[in-house]
Amino acid sequence: MNSFITFISCLIGACPAPATDIKTEQIQSPPAVELSDVNSLSESPFELNLFKNFEQKSVAGNYLAAQFAQRQHDWKQASHYIHNVRMEDQDNLQLLSKAMILNMGSGQSAKAINIAHDVLEIEDNNALALLFLAIQAFHEKDYSQASILIDSMPEDSLSSFIIPLLTSWSKAGIGEYDTTNLHTNTIHIYHAILISDLLNEKGNIERLLEQAMTAHGLTFKDIERIADIYVYTGKTNKALELYIKAYEEWPENTELSKKITALENKQPLKSFIPVKTPEQGVAIAMYEMAMLLYREQGDDSARIFANIALFLDSELTNTHFMLAHIAARNERYDEAIAHYRAIMPDNTNYLEARRLAAGLLEDTNNIEGALIELETLFKKHNDIDALIQAGDIYRRNEEFSKAIATYNHVEETLGTISKEYWFLNYVRGMSYEQNGQWNKAERDLKAALAFQPEHPLIMNYLGYAWADKGINLKQSLELIRKAASIEKSDGYIIDSLGWVLYRTGKYSEAVPNLERAVELLPYDPVINDHLGDAYWQVGRRMEARFQWLRAKNHSKDQKLSESIVQKLDSGLHIINTVKEANSKTDTDIVNPQNN
Repeated sequence: MNSFITFISCLIGACPAPATDIKTEQIQSPPAVELSDVNSLSESPFELNLFKNFEQKSVAGNYLAAQFAQRQHDWKQASHYIHNVRMEDQDNLQLLSKAMILNMGSGQSAKAINIAHDVLEIEDNNALALLFLAIQAFHEKDYSQASILIDSMPEDSLSSFIIPLLTSWSKAGIGEYDTTNLHTNTIHIYHAILISDLLNEKGNIERLLEQAMTAHGLTFKDIERIADIYVYTGKTNKALELYIKAYEEWPENTELSKKITALENKQPLKSFIPVKTPEQGVAIAMYEMAMLLYREQGDDSARIFANIALFLDSELTNTHFMLAHIAARNERYDEAIAHYRAIMPDNTNYLEARRLAAGLLEDTNNIEGALIELETLFKKHNDIDALIQAGDIYRRNEEFSKAIATYNHVEETLGTISKEYWFLNYVRGMSYEQNGQWNKAERDLKAALAFQPEHPLIMNYLGYAWADKGINLKQSLELIRKAASIEKSDGYIIDSLGWVLYRTGKYSEAVPNLERAVELLPYDPVINDHLGDAYWQVGRRMEARFQWLRAKNHSKDQKLSESIVQKLDSGLHIINTVKEANSKTDTDIVNPQNN
């Protein structure tokens, strides 16, 4: 995969390249700024204004501004600056190629395609320009022209992953069924199924599904998609078997839970939407290409293919999600929120998009805006998940009474908490525990564990709470040992194991577990404090003081800091009857999946 990512990145100009051959008299460093300085610039009003001033004065300034804007992931602005440079040297292939790429990557597809024509006048076998024109041909339903352009691409120019997809879809456009080369991975096989369905070759679908189940690199998402197609073909028993298999390993996936419930209750389920045109098929292929790149952190490359997908099918909303994720990952939160808000209310993904937008508002500390967004979704659309998310925001901000009230409202709306919403018991249980209402917390945590008896985070939270209170220590140890056997590299769970061993007086056994937890999470004050206590009990007094001091230096919790100061002054023998005041307060630490 890495070599594939590098190949695509270099194809779009995102890998190291030779110095530009722009006329040297045009590119000279502007006053007080060297070319090397651009790498160290951060996005600030002063620096952005500096480049805007360059734009008014020199080609060099525009070129530098384009480079800077692209590094800040503002591709639309970068395309504007590079256009200014290109006007001074309109036959420069490198500038044309860069402009073509920046325009496609910023969603200005028509401009990118126009420039692709200019690129081919200089370099008639430019693979990316040929791809863009082939995409235009698909868009115009000129499948014969698309096929000609694909055949014109240099050998190995777009890799063995993309070319077979483009070839098979262009042939499908002219009514020719050919999926011969779509068999090497689950994505290719999926497109062979889509083409088979489009061309009414449905007899091949089940064979292809069986082939997909044995393909290399099969994921649980692939299994879900295969099950979706089995539903479409009427094989609901087979679909249910696969949904359950995926859900056992992916219990936080509420969509899977809903699909299982629907099939078990003999309810209709529409989980697979057939492709109606070849260009829709190519759009899905470009999206999946973008997703592969996105997962490997190839954001620049991913945004090219994502915008190609949207050019072919503007209703492909998963692509908006991806572009929003890319923007957010690069701290362009307003851009990300704009992508989510571009999805209209009549779209089936509308509610999810708005919830994700609310999540970004929370991430940027606009808590009030996030809560308004979510509460509006609940009032207008009865969106239970939005209300749960609002409760989570209150919980993360340690407003536990408001969190509990919100979660209770969810339960009242649902009528009863079913397995589908098991996590409601979990998050409310955490809130009760943090709010000092232990009996209610224990009830909810036990209910969550009854729904998900193998879930390590529930086992960890309940077991840790018991140990911290000095109750049910045998059960606590059993739960946390089981959780640690599932999540061997989770520092918080390993800490819980060490801590319950400590609370049961097994100090020597506690030490290596707590040392391991500190290795995994070296700056966590609670874990360092626990290790200090264990060191003290086994006679390693100097190391104990070191760990306590380290915990104090990293602690933001006043009670924990006061407890550590006492131990640094007097050791553990003075306060050996004092109940530990250092329970985990960041509830999302123990359940990072409920952010």
